[in-house]
Amino acid sequence: MQGKSSRQQQAVVRREHLVDTALALFSEQGYDATSIKQIAAAAGVAVGLLYHYFPSKSEVMKAVWERHSFLPELRVLLAVEYDEVAARVLENVAESFSAMLSRKEVLFRLMVRESQSNPEVAACLHMIVEEGMTALGAYLETRVQVGELRPHDTTLTARMLFGTVLTTHLARLPIPSWADLVSQMLCGINTHTDCVHPE
Repeated sequence: MQGKSSRQQQAVVRREHLVDTALALFSEQGYDATSIKQIAAAAGVAVGLLYHYFPSKSEVMKAVWERHSFLPELRVLLAVEYDEVAARVLENVAESFSAMLSRKEVLFRLMVRESQSNPEVAACLHMIVEEGMTALGAYLETRVQVGELRPHDTTLTARMLFGTVLTTHLARLPIPSWADLVSQMLCGINTHTDCVHPE
């Protein structure tokens, strides 16, 4: 049993090495310009071994997504306590999502670049954004129901928050004070706001 367990662990390590190698090459050369043969050579394995794990380059890309995606982390991030006030939750989401994009910048930029010409990658990126906005929008709707926030398009508020964080990183803009940004976003929809609106 121990021998089998060891072989399984070796297989996992080898598969992860192939995926990490593919991510590096995809990032350097682009998805279309990278071949299975190049991935195998860079990983130091035979092409046949790579095909043992992945029947196609498309499957390699899917594996890169599964291993390095920030979607699982994003799901945990958005599993917020619904009794938490909106300002605290939105600030935490913005700060954590921003930090996540910084840590996973290589994958983020790869996904954005490849999504322009690769429908599969575009679908993955779309899935991240849509799931994030849906989860955050559902949370904001609960804050409307308890009277903390005024009735409004909660999906639009979620889209604004995620869009600002994504754009900040994509354009390499200075990281703003997320607390200030959230305060500005909530000004006008928070029932307890002290904002002064122009006449």
